[in-house]
Amino acid sequence: MSIPDYRITITYVSEGEVANLIRGYVELRGARVPFSGVAYGRFGGQNFSPQFSKVARRRLEGLTGDFAGFEQDMQMKLVRGEFDAQPPKGEKHAHEHLSSHPGGDGG
Repeated sequence: MSIPDYRITITYVSEGEVANLIRGYVELRGARVPFSGVAYGRFGGQNFSPQFSKVARRRLEGLTGDFAGFEQDMQMKLVRGEFDAQPPKGEKHAHEHLSSHPGGDGG
């Protein structure tokens, strides 16, 4: 079974020195399914680990018929930069550097 067309939108990025915490959603077959994850990319190449709640995971299984295949395809799209970056309506794009928070190295 092939994976249906879908669109990835990133709505939040909190940048760290080695990893970024990311939130967004996937749109497919008229449904919008949220995800969060961690993107690694500073040293040794890029990787992205999307995470879905149990409810979102079951929903994607029903929409795709192959959650594992979908998850792998989504990881590759994220690594290749095949996504939109948009803040939610009425909000500015959230982008924070963890080192600027108390306890960070500040520079």
